[in-house]
Amino acid sequence: MSLFDSITPKDLSVLANLVALTLTDGKSASDNNVLGNFLAAISANILNIASQQENLKSLEEKQNQIKDLQKQIKQLKK
Repeated sequence: MSLFDSITPKDLSVLANLVALTLTDGKSASDNNVLGNFLAAISANILNIASQQENLKSLEEKQNQIKDLQKQIKQLKK
């Protein structure tokens, strides 16, 4: 089970707000700007990794489908 499987979208939104408020409390606008940009960079990297994971999984599934079709063709030729 994934960490996020049991969290509703509403709860996830509330959690994100709480984390943001906690991280920015008592810090200057300049510090918060740097922190926000840093977290945005991390987020972009996480999304890039997830995208490539999905791409590789899709490619593997397509290769498996091709192998299955090739097996079926060989069987039909017999």
